[in-house]
Amino acid sequence: MPSPGCIGAIVTDADPLCRRFDIVVRHREGGPQRINKLHPLYMSLQYPLLFLYGEQGWSPELSLRVNNGTRDRKLTMNMYYSYLLHDRRNLYTLLLRGGRLLQQFIVDAYVCIEESRLDYIRFNQSVFRNDFLQGVCDAVQRGDTEGKEIGKHAVLPSYFVGGPRYMYKHYQDALAICRVHGKPQYFITFTCNVKWPEIERYMSRFPSLKSQDCPDIIARVFHIKLRLFLKFIKNQKPFGDIAADVYTVEFQNRGLPHCHILLWVTPSCIIKDASEIDNFISAEIPDPSIDPHLYSIVTELMIHGPCGLLNPNSPCMASGSCSKSFPKHYEPETLFDDNGRVNCRRRSNGFFVRKGNVNIDSRYVVPYNRTLSLHFMAHINVEYCGWSMLIKYLFKDISKGVDRIH
Repeated sequence: MPSPGCIGAIVTDADPLCRRFDIVVRHREGGPQRINKLHPLYMSLQYPLLFLYGEQGWSPELSLRVNNGTRDRKLTMNMYYSYLLHDRRNLYTLLLRGGRLLQQFIVDAYVCIEESRLDYIRFNQSVFRNDFLQGVCDAVQRGDTEGKEIGKHAVLPSYFVGGPRYMYKHYQDALAICRVHGKPQYFITFTCNVKWPEIERYMSRFPSLKSQDCPDIIARVFHIKLRLFLKFIKNQKPFGDIAADVYTVEFQNRGLPHCHILLWVTPSCIIKDASEIDNFISAEIPDPSIDPHLYSIVTELMIHGPCGLLNPNSPCMASGSCSKSFPKHYEPETLFDDNGRVNCRRRSNGFFVRKGNVNIDSRYVVPYNRTLSLHFMAHINVEYCGWSMLIKYLFKDISKGVDRIH
């Protein structure tokens, strides 16, 4: 085993399937030694503040054991890190109190898991492709006629999450649903709220930590809420009977996890007139004297900006205007424009909320559904999909793949 010395990560030439890292450890006595990122001691060497005693990590020799102590099956890397990141009652875990270092550790662990999966795919290409996809025939069809341009290619199977074939398969599935049920009726964005009681109750036990220091708790609570959200839409029917749904969950580089959802409704629940949209979607600040609870939710979670002339330095500003087209115009009633797009009702009713040093009115309200906002207390953007040109954009948005850092 390499002794803890000087460790460095160097990015070498890119592999067709993933990037390789050179991790060199220098012994106290002797020369340097190259180890693999999947080495059992890599995490202890990379994160000495989290693993004070140099504990060994995952290795291929680890296996699960049943109650009688006999070997059951191999312990996968995903199982190992899931166990390591699970918080337990009355048990202090230094790893889960690492703050930003924990976040970096989770990213590193994820990279190790992905590299292990890619190694399996790389060494089992014969299972995922036939002989015709290999060699010169495939290269000639692409126009690679010079030998120096032809290299070894690895094909990702369709079940590899985030791969091009995986995303294209789901894109085709969404189009198949659209072919049977027509265009979707609603496009919903459901975003995690760190002020949910479940998250605040957990965070109250650790005053020194912030919500972003516990991504495991945020992800688990959001996953539970999302399942309840989808179940609520189907059972409580705030939009009527649901014929089909498609959704994807995104974890952005900065920001909270959120879910994009497309909903198809049965023919009897399809909106036929613009005035019917007001029964499902609202874009106004409610009356605080009549509905104070909804007023607090909308003014806290469903306000965009301020931007525009009120705040020219807002992140959404591009070329002197808001990239989300806020503030909107006042509309006495909901209307369809010539392209079928919806202009939600936004009346100048005199209700506003104070944000910073300015008053924000209904022109900055993100469209929402009253029932969903009251029940889940989160940023839930509800849009009507009446514009035919919007369908391709929606399918592209829900199947665009994972975020990438360059």
